[in-house]
Amino acid sequence: MQADPGGAVALRRGRLLVVLAVALASCANPRAVLVNDKGEYLSCAASGIGIIGSTAAQSRFDDCMADAKAKGYRVERQE
Repeated sequence: MQADPGGAVALRRGRLLVVLAVALASCANPRAVLVNDKGEYLSCAASGIGIIGSTAAQSRFDDCMADAKAKGYRVERQE
């Protein structure tokens, strides 16, 4: 009896589809509350879905955090 080579290909395709679905379903929702020495609060938050959206959201969040820290804010709470 010979193994079904088509079944092996279908199994590999199925695994690939699962990996792609998980990768494309990723999401990002970083959020932080910052405070300065005067007691003023600032919030940095972004959200995105999928690989591109998640990457863009993380980039916006990182930019916000860098700008806030440059203005003297420090992280009080990060989620």
